Amino acid sequence: DGNGIISTKTKLDYESQNNYILNISLSDGNATDYAAVFIKVIDVNDNHPVFGITSTTITILENIPAGTSITSASATDVDEGFNGLVVYTLKGGEGKMDIDTSGLILLEKKLDRETQGFYNLTVIASDQGQPMLSTALNLTVIIDDVNDNPPVFSLSRYEVSVPEDEVLGRALLTVSATDLDAGANALLKYRIVSQQPPTSSPVFLVNLTTGQLSLSQQLDYETVKQFEVEVEASDGGQPSLSAKTLVVVHVLDVNDNPPEFNQPAYDIFVFENLQTGSPIYTFSVTDKDEVENAQITYYLSAEDGDNPYSIQQDGTISVNGYVDRETKEKYELLLVASDNGVPQRQNFTYVSIQVLDVNDNPPQFTKAQYSASIRVATAEEGASVLSVSATDLDVGNNSVISYSLMNHSNDFRINNRSGEIILSSNLDHITSDTVVTLLVMASDYGVPQLTSNGK
Repeated sequence: DGNGIISTKTKLDYESQNNYILNISLSDGNATDYAAVFIKVIDVNDNHPVFGITSTTITILENIPAGTSITSASATDVDEGFNGLVVYTLKGGEGKMDIDTSGLILLEKKLDRETQGFYNLTVIASDQGQPMLSTALNLTVIIDDVNDNPPVFSLSRYEVSVPEDEVLGRALLTVSATDLDAGANALLKYRIVSQQPPTSSPVFLVNLTTGQLSLSQQLDYETVKQFEVEVEASDGGQPSLSAKTLVVVHVLDVNDNPPEFNQPAYDIFVFENLQTGSPIYTFSVTDKDEVENAQITYYLSAEDGDNPYSIQQDGTISVNGYVDRETKEKYELLLVASDNGVPQRQNFTYVSIQVLDVNDNPPQFTKAQYSASIRVATAEEGASVLSVSATDLDVGNNSVISYSLMNHSNDFRINNRSGEIILSSNLDHITSDTVVTLLVMASDYGVPQLTSNGK
């Protein structure tokens, strides 16, 4: 101005132009003088640091090693000197990440996505001017999954009880596993690895995706009472990781088997006159089921109602009445064996009891007394006088009869088989009417021998 004071017309900006050269002149009206004025603009800390990064979301794998560079978050400051010297600080790294003097973010410690899946970082770039100016940059670091966790079953051992008549295809139980990984690394598939005892075709099926275990073959308690099935869960990672669990299947008995006799019919032989309560036979009956399903109850009956026998619950038949072969020598009985299951099952067999003879009947003469008249004049030695006859209700040797004279006679003899009495002399010594009484004994061949007398 007219006083020689140089002043600014607009705001200066060091970053746009940091010096000026002014040509000035001085005149008194007659003479003029010229001079050049050099003006240097001094920097003022009027610019914040500016980050050069464009993407604020970074994805890294959880298994990268410590010391790996994650990203560069460098900033620039157009000021000069300390005003443009940028210093970095990092917040939110939680000891896992740090930033160096160049703005490079580095991994300090091993990551685990299953513990923390992302980090919200704040990078602060500060210059060293007075006053200090700072700029903050928010970064999100997403930890991408690596398949480093195998599946884990909720139980190491599952147990289930299944009735042997369970319907095929019905769910028995569900095995469940979890995987801390994500995505395909946590996508589980189930399969049966082994089955004990082994069978020609699998007894069980497991749903590939749900882990639901079901029957594919009919169970039979009488064949196998317990199965152990090993189930594997594998994830979809590369390489795949897997885990196993054991499923114990207890097969429950169902009353699906009737009692079984060891033969279709029985022929039993007993002697008559056995005492009441005498055992004569014990049946062998089995039931493949167990407990009450295999507890047997017996029922013994005769179609004609004549049954002098009873059966105990251990399967033993005993005499329950008078057994006399001479009255009835054969009994046809029906034996029913029933279990105590629900529904009750039963089986039956035919029992034929043949009564064997005991020598309990002595011979009986057909008459109380036998008589005959003999003319002495015509009597001849060897002539038949008469025949006695006896019967025996027993059979076999017990009914074979032998005859003998109890009193000795020189005039008569008896055929021990036929009972025929025969003259053993011509009776010429008898001169008058004479009555001769002969005592005859009939004896059987039983043991002990039984006899009776006649005359």
